[in-house]
Amino acid sequence: MTRTRLHACAIIAFLTSEWSRYVWGWRAAGTAAGVAMALALFCLAWQRDRRLLAVPAASLALGLVVGSLWAAWRPAHPSAPPGARDVIAGEVQSVKVTHHRTAIMLAVRREGVGAHPCHYQALVFVERGPHVDAGQWVEAQGVFIASDRTPTAMDCLSPLELFDGRVRVLHRGPSLGERVISWMATGMQDVASCDERGPIHVALSMIFGDAQGSLPQGVSSDFLAAGVTHLLVASGSNVGFALDMAAIPWQRWFGRACSRQRRLVYGVYALSVVWGFALVCGFQLAVLRAACGASYSIAAGVCGRRVHGYTVLWSSAWMAGLLDPGDLLAPSMLLSFYAAFAVCEAGTLWHQLCSRRRTFADEARASLAHRVRRRGASLARAFLVTAVVDAYMVPVLWWMFRQWTPYGALSTAILEPTVEVLMPVIVLWGVMAGVAHAWPWPPMLWCAEGLSRLGCVAMSAVMWFVHFVASWHGSLRSLEPVSFAGACALVLALVAVAHVRLPQRRG
Repeated sequence: MTRTRLHACAIIAFLTSEWSRYVWGWRAAGTAAGVAMALALFCLAWQRDRRLLAVPAASLALGLVVGSLWAAWRPAHPSAPPGARDVIAGEVQSVKVTHHRTAIMLAVRREGVGAHPCHYQALVFVERGPHVDAGQWVEAQGVFIASDRTPTAMDCLSPLELFDGRVRVLHRGPSLGERVISWMATGMQDVASCDERGPIHVALSMIFGDAQGSLPQGVSSDFLAAGVTHLLVASGSNVGFALDMAAIPWQRWFGRACSRQRRLVYGVYALSVVWGFALVCGFQLAVLRAACGASYSIAAGVCGRRVHGYTVLWSSAWMAGLLDPGDLLAPSMLLSFYAAFAVCEAGTLWHQLCSRRRTFADEARASLAHRVRRRGASLARAFLVTAVVDAYMVPVLWWMFRQWTPYGALSTAILEPTVEVLMPVIVLWGVMAGVAHAWPWPPMLWCAEGLSRLGCVAMSAVMWFVHFVASWHGSLRSLEPVSFAGACALVLALVAVAHVRLPQRRG
């Protein structure tokens, strides 16, 4: 077995034992460890490699230790039994208002009168209370409710507690990221020629994510129907965009000034950009995973090594599980992991297609036809990657949300490169507008107003295109429920089709 596959097995064993011990206790951890060791013994009998037994065993033991430490520090389940009164506090994830009551999805981080640390999700039902928005911190007083429905696969992967009571808003100071985004939004609204709150909120959401739910409902519905909701959520691609944008000043100014230890200096610079961006985004789960993967890739580059996309994916999973095992299998983290896996699969498929092509001579590479072919190959790669990722996402979105967007691949293939091009413009727009708001120097105001006009026109065009695609017939289709086993079977079928080896003609 190769070293890369052995590392992947070790990471899977560690995360399995850590997560099962932390979330479900010793019995689940023992079952998971037994299954893992049985698979290791089977692989040992198949390949006669002692590392296949020693490495998973050590990883399982280490995962049990780390999971026990997390369980002692921040329990993943409430300490009060169902029916007992308790006090919980945490950050609001989403709010759903019905005719009779309000359902609040709460990321609980404190429990009890003494505000003991904890880490689990709770669905709080409130009859009457203050208005609550996503991103706010609230305190709920009431009782836990025992659920009478059959647990689903998602309930096992990401347990959800039920709570009934009253809530009150906790007034907490804004975080650094919230202050930065608010500063940029205020400046952008001041220099705008008219009321352009819609394009401004869309622009900031494409960079930092719509964590506060500030977008109008119509805009969110259009992005959902067009299959590009991921553009409004801070994800791993945003971290890549931030690195690409940070490479511009490095290549122009900073890189030329560093003649010695250039690789090390760039590593420090890139890590600062990655984790600074994650800090501004509030360490959202998808951004945290992508920041971990980017850090591993940057560290490998500093050491003069190149790593495969799958290696970065496994390493980011290990780092994310080590930093926060409670959210390892949360829905947003699952989507982030799976989307990264789909991107790796698409890249592998493109590499296989390109390896079958004939190579041209060096003289032909400088010709105009070769340049046109390179541009065409780049566009073809973008469309192929988008189509493959969209195909891989269908089973998961079907299982989790029972929805399908047939035109999502087309919208993503057009909008993702557009957002990547507009990202420097949006950042410059926000920074210049914020500086002009604090220091109204005429040349600064002129630059901010020019960027504001350009940004508003670009965002209006993006919103028009999204609305145009969303208005097509059948853009958002509701599907019948599919089981977790059915979704896994569809994913395995896609993987099998992608990795099938076709016979090649000889001669």
